[in-house]
Amino acid sequence: MSTLGGAAAAEEIWRAQSVWSRAADRAKAAIERSRTATLCAVVAAAVLGTAASQLMSLSPVTGRVLAFLALLAAGTAPLTAAGASPDRVRDWTVLRSVSEELKSQVYVYLAGAAQYRAPETRDTELRARTSAVLADAGTLDRALTGIEPAARPLPPVTGIADYAEGRLRRQLEHYYRPKAEEMAAKARLVERFGQVLAVISVLLGAVAGAFATERAAAWIPVVAAVSASVVSYGAAARFVAQEIEFARTARELDALLRWWRERDPATDADADRLAERTEHVVSVQNEGWMAKWIAD
Repeated sequence: MSTLGGAAAAEEIWRAQSVWSRAADRAKAAIERSRTATLCAVVAAAVLGTAASQLMSLSPVTGRVLAFLALLAAGTAPLTAAGASPDRVRDWTVLRSVSEELKSQVYVYLAGAAQYRAPETRDTELRARTSAVLADAGTLDRALTGIEPAARPLPPVTGIADYAEGRLRRQLEHYYRPKAEEMAAKARLVERFGQVLAVISVLLGAVAGAFATERAAAWIPVVAAVSASVVSYGAAARFVAQEIEFARTARELDALLRWWRERDPATDADADRLAERTEHVVSVQNEGWMAKWIAD
């Protein structure tokens, strides 16, 4: 089997990949900030508006201040929501897709497997494949403004054995499994918030009914609005869907790693299958959850 190392072509693509990766991270962070800010604005508008109506008769000045803040929060929500518009989400998914495809090509190139097995054509093949990827995403060059390539060496991959450890096992143990656990924790947190708010709503209803307290009753729609906003936030972030995708990919990579470790000695055909199958599994996972984000 081949044991080929890095070259100028791979280093160039690896630098470009770092730029696209950082641009994708920046875009995703902006989307998450926008969604969080929108959630906070909606909650603040509901809470402050109700508080203003109840305090107006007791303290007109306080009531007017709270009413002003409620209106300010309500007016802010549509503005912050624009940062997570479908166009922004679509741009982010393209940035991440390009980043992941460049990474995929570099790893397979360094492993000297599949389409990069022939030493005399591998550099040309790498440039051709990555140039096609970059050409398709040319309209997003504006998103790369101000981002410098990261100062980092090529992955320490000089053959298929290094690829199995540095690419396959690392993705499995340091990305997909931890990500599945992270998404599961976030999904549970959103669910618990919803349950707590539901209990609060029931208690307010009981107090209002038992003691004929209008002040308690006035907060019931506020709690309902906050609960709906929290649930909507969780749905937009797709924590449950992402947990399922990450866990499924982790299982497939784990099975692939076990298959590879049973190949002794491994043939060139085995090596090619390992690289092709690994990148296919990762690609399918990326395309799957990105498509769901765009659909939302």
